[in-house]
This record gives sequence, structure tokens and C-alpha cells, in this order.
Amino acid sequence: MSICMGILSPNSIGNHKQALASTGNQQGCTQRELALIGEVPPLHRLGDLVVAKHDFSQCLAYAAMHLGLSNEAIAKHIHVCEGYMSRFMRGVAQAWAKRLVAFMRTTQSLAPLEWLAMEMGCELVQRSAQAARVQALEAELAALTGRRVA
Repeated sequence: MSICMGILSPNSIGNHKQALASTGNQQGCTQRELALIGEVPPLHRLGDLVVAKHDFSQCLAYAAMHLGLSNEAIAKHIHVCEGYMSRFMRGVAQAWAKRLVAFMRTTQSLAPLEWLAMEMGCELVQRSAQAARVQALEAELAALTGRRVA
């Protein structure tokens, strides 16, 4: 199984030939299939507190900086045009992330997020505000009394 990445313009939705043309051969760019992820190497986590203070585009920038990869290097590795990668990093990804969140809220389904987590070898845990508050209070109590929290 593989994933094909391409761009469809609003004018190409009803026209298959135009849609195919819009996905490749722009500035020497061609569309290629991407193999689904098999084994995932150890992953770097930014941390919940840092992620909460940044938008999706900023998190992408941090991810790229983690290994010191340029947009061009990432584009080559994931088989997209350098121009598209640049646009992706500057805002296209942020727009798609917001659309995905809106889609999940509209459908009341975490299925897309579950798929992403599975592909990256992660488990998805839905937070409970009450459970998080209880955990924080237990940690605070333990700090005040000098005991360990189980």
C-alpha cells in the first residue's frame, strides 16, 4: 500500500486530466508514491507544554530544526517539490492541520488522529481534564508532604 501526494486546484476538481497535470511537472516536480511507514525509529518529542504554546507551523519548524534539516532536504526525502515544501512550512500545513481538526470535530471522530498515531508507532491517549487536575494536586500534595506519588 502506498500514499500518493498531489495538489488539486479548485478548477481541477471535475477534470481528471487537469487534476493529474496539476500534481506534477511543475518546475521539474513529479508525483511519486510514498511507501507507508514500516518501523519507526526513536522519535523526538517537543513536550506538551511547549507544543501547547505554539501553532502547527511552529511545531513543524522545531521538528525540522531538531535534525538540522533544510526544507529542501525534507522535500527531497518525502518526494515533494521544494516550492511546495516551502509553502507547506509557511502556512499550507497550518491550514491543513486546522481543517483536519475541524473535520474530526464535525465528524466527532478521532479516526484520522488514531491512524496518524498508529503510523508513527504511538498510542493515542485522550486526556481527561479531571484526571489531569487530580494528578497535579496529588503531585503538589506529595511535594508538600515529602512523599512520592505512585
